[in-house]
Amino acid sequence: MRPFLLFPSWSLFLVISCLLDKSSAFQPGFRQSSARPLEFNLHLSDQNYDDGEVGTGDNWIERSFPVDTEEGISVKKVEDYNLGISGEAFQTGPLSKKMFDAICSRTSLDMSEEIREAFILYAMDFTAKEAVRAALSQNGLEMVLQEEEEDQGMWGDVEAIRLYNVETGSAIAKMYDSLEDAVKDWTPGQTFDFVGRQVPAKIRELSVDELVQALDPDGKLREEATEESTPDEEALLSIFDESEISSLSELAADNIRRTESTPRTATKEDEAFPGFSSKGYSVIKRSDLALAARNADGSENEKTLMHVMDALVSHGVLVVDMSDGGSKFDDTKVLADLWQVTGDFFEKVQDDSVAADLLPGMTTVAETGSQHARVGYSSFDSGSLKFLETRRERKTGDILPKELTDVVGADGVQSFSSAFDLITSACKDIVRIAVATCSVEYGAFQKGNNQGAQASEAANLLVEEVIDDGKPMGTTEIEHSEGTVSMSPHRLGRYSEGSDAETVAREVFGAHVDATFITAVPVAATSGLEVYDEDAEKWYRPELKARETWEAEKSEKGEDSSALEEELKDGVTIPWHSRYIVIMAGEQLQIATRNEIPATVHRVVAAKNGPFRLSAPILLRPRPGTKFQVDRYLGGTMGNQLLLECDGKTMDEIYDATQPQSYQ
Repeated sequence: MRPFLLFPSWSLFLVISCLLDKSSAFQPGFRQSSARPLEFNLHLSDQNYDDGEVGTGDNWIERSFPVDTEEGISVKKVEDYNLGISGEAFQTGPLSKKMFDAICSRTSLDMSEEIREAFILYAMDFTAKEAVRAALSQNGLEMVLQEEEEDQGMWGDVEAIRLYNVETGSAIAKMYDSLEDAVKDWTPGQTFDFVGRQVPAKIRELSVDELVQALDPDGKLREEATEESTPDEEALLSIFDESEISSLSELAADNIRRTESTPRTATKEDEAFPGFSSKGYSVIKRSDLALAARNADGSENEKTLMHVMDALVSHGVLVVDMSDGGSKFDDTKVLADLWQVTGDFFEKVQDDSVAADLLPGMTTVAETGSQHARVGYSSFDSGSLKFLETRRERKTGDILPKELTDVVGADGVQSFSSAFDLITSACKDIVRIAVATCSVEYGAFQKGNNQGAQASEAANLLVEEVIDDGKPMGTTEIEHSEGTVSMSPHRLGRYSEGSDAETVAREVFGAHVDATFITAVPVAATSGLEVYDEDAEKWYRPELKARETWEAEKSEKGEDSSALEEELKDGVTIPWHSRYIVIMAGEQLQIATRNEIPATVHRVVAAKNGPFRLSAPILLRPRPGTKFQVDRYLGGTMGNQLLLECDGKTMDEIYDATQPQSYQ
């Protein structure tokens, strides 16, 4: 199960457990069974600190009880250490704010002053402990705590606390003897230095990777060994920590592993997993994602970014309500038109021989600037799968293949185009939020007064310059090249199951991940899209969550939901599902979020002899000739090996590097 290193829904379990005795009315809003240990990434800034080494500067470390130098050193022996911690070096400000905001965002109560003070103290104590843990690690040590020592204030003694002025960034002269004293004048997000004393730790045992690196720093021995014999590939892969992906080839291999490890059994709709009621599964309003919904200072809204990250990291999918909870319907009318035209299209090409007469088969479109783009019509698996791949001509806005106009008419083609723009706009907002959030989390954009605003603006540059929305890039200072046809296809699909298989349902489109930033799927009338929920460890149907949300809304208003339609004030009737789209992450977003958001493993299933399922996904891909400039879009690599490999490559080169060798 992949750990969620940023704002995890399960992370508050440990926080709340130590606070329950302070307020019996407090009820955590998630399942206890999903709780896992708290993990946050700590990263040193680029400034030249002494990084926790013995002796000098703000960062130092020593044994609490010095021993004779001739005493032997044991990797098993636990000893107490004293450490001086520079808050600026170990980012005590940003980490404490994330921790405090995470606690508050999960609280449905109006907090009393007592509860708020407890939250602040916990955030400060947690931040100090994690900074000490990181400093110990840099010195080849690991903190060793008994279960009871994990509690607040039990892991060591904190003293000599010095706060920093939030506006000027300079140290305040006053020193505090304890966290309890300091917290009275401290605000979450405010940097602080401190000394930690009597922290139990032992020498950290090296992993296999670290041991090999220490013994063979330049890689010559490994190179010689490779020349002499063929290594066991599976054995080599097994030594890598799956959460530490350092190259594009590793990313590709890990996504293959994740895909192949999912179960292959399928169930009917009434037995499928519809998600839980916790925040990560809930539907988000379209307007919450817009640029206009950012904070006044230009940073991303905290509740929105936590919702987006929790959904995509923990569950692999985010459901968006394009009607904002049934308050506006212009966008849903566009999606309703899309569904009408999609249905008409497959009605007219129901016979494959008719389709062959009307439409070209799948052909490569070199005008995209990439060898990987196709347009045309195909049918597979005895007609169980039927696809039409369309793409937009960048300057004219025409849709390829042009023969589509003969099937659905000019108005039908315009419906496709309008829906493409509508959905793409929502996808770009989600990419902006996710990328900006991860840039802040990993310590980028530290220069200046507003880290969040800088990260958001840079992420918005990525959205406008790298993501291919089917339009010309326009005026830009970067070097780039783009074809005359968009790389991002709008695909129409029809899925059915009429085989002789004995199972009640089966995969009709197998488990896979997409080489996209976002794959957006308008919610269909017949469910069948499933994403592998790595938190629940089972296949999840987000379309059922959308329907559940719609039915609950109707019930709350005292309206009938059985008709599965919505009558608008202007007399127009739209199908219920035209209000929602499903958002899934692709490999390009995985890269841009520093491997924080994994590419979504998904598939399509169909019930035997059940109704066919129509689909109209958009696969939002990058402009192939645009270079991925890490400093410009992400604020620097921050030592991330994956980003170091990607920096300066064109997006097509990045795509090629993630493909199997036979495709390259």
